[in-house]
Amino acid sequence: MRIQPQRVAVGVDVGGTKIAFVLAADDGHVLAERTEPTQAADGPDAVIARMAATIQQLSSGHDLAGIGVACPGPIDAEAGIARSAVNLGWRDVPLRDGLRASGGFSTPIWVENDTNAAALGEGVFGAARGLRNFVYAAAGTGLGGGAVVNGQIVDGANGMAMEIGHMVIHPGGRLCSCGQRGCVEMYASGKGLIAGVAEHRSAYPRSLLRADESPTTHAIIAAARAGDPLAQYVIGEAAEALGVTFAWCAALLNPALIVVAGGVAGALGARLLEPAEAVLKARVLPEASADLRVVPSQIQTPALGPAALVWRNLTA
Repeated sequence: MRIQPQRVAVGVDVGGTKIAFVLAADDGHVLAERTEPTQAADGPDAVIARMAATIQQLSSGHDLAGIGVACPGPIDAEAGIARSAVNLGWRDVPLRDGLRASGGFSTPIWVENDTNAAALGEGVFGAARGLRNFVYAAAGTGLGGGAVVNGQIVDGANGMAMEIGHMVIHPGGRLCSCGQRGCVEMYASGKGLIAGVAEHRSAYPRSLLRADESPTTHAIIAAARAGDPLAQYVIGEAAEALGVTFAWCAALLNPALIVVAGGVAGALGARLLEPAEAVLKARVLPEASADLRVVPSQIQTPALGPAALVWRNLTA
C-alpha cells in the first residue's frame, strides 16, 4: 500500500540578521526547523533565491499545502509585497512573486507583517487558540503589537495598525528612533530599560548598575532579580507603560485576552505582566476588564506564525 505524503505548511520568518523556517502540520506540530543568516546586503533577489531553495529542501517528500512568509514593516498582503523593511534595506520587494519565480512553487503563498503573523500564530496554535478577539504584544528590543478582531487580523488603512510601540505616552520624554519623544517603546522594551537606567542612574548611587555605562538588558534584569533598586524602578516604569498601553487596547478593541511575547517579557515573566495587568484593570471600565487577562506567549518558534497563516487561510 502506498503511503500518502503528509500535508504540510512552510512558515518563513524574515529578520534583519536571520531567517527562521519551519515545516508544520495543521495541528501546529513542528516537523522540521532551520535557521539561516539573512545576508540582506546581498540584495532581495539573492535572499529570496536562498529562501526558495530552503523551502524546497524542507518540503521535499511532503504535500506542500502552502507557504507563509512574515516580514517586518508595512506589508501589502493582497499583492504579497514588502513595502518598507528598514532593517533589511528593502522597499517594495515582491516577496510572493519573487518566491514563485525563484522556486517554481504552484502552491499558495501568503505574506504578512511579522507581528501580525505572530499574533495569528497565537490564535491558531498558542495562548489565544479559539479566541476571535485578542491583542498580541512583543516586548523585546523594541515593542510591537497586533490585534485579531472578530477572527480577522487588523491591518488598518495602510498596514500601520497596532504600532503600539510608537504611541507617545510621555510627551517630551525620551527620544525614540522614530523621531518622537516619549514613545511607549522607550519605556517598555529592552531599549526602554537601558534608557531608563541612563536617565535615573544618578538617583541610585548604591545601584549595582551605577558604574556600568553601557548595561545590557540581561544585566538589568539580573540586577532586578538581585534586588537592585534602580533595576526594579525601570522595570516598574516598563510595567506601568505596558499597562497603560494595554488599557488603550482594551478600551478600543475589547479583547478577551492579551498575549505578550518577546525576549524582555519572557525573561521578566510575572514581574512585568502582573503589574501591567493591574495598571490595565485600574484604567478601564470593569465590564471591559473583569475577565481580561495578560498572559505569556505559548509560541516558541517564530516561523510558526507564518505557518499558521497558511492553515488559517486554507480553512477560512
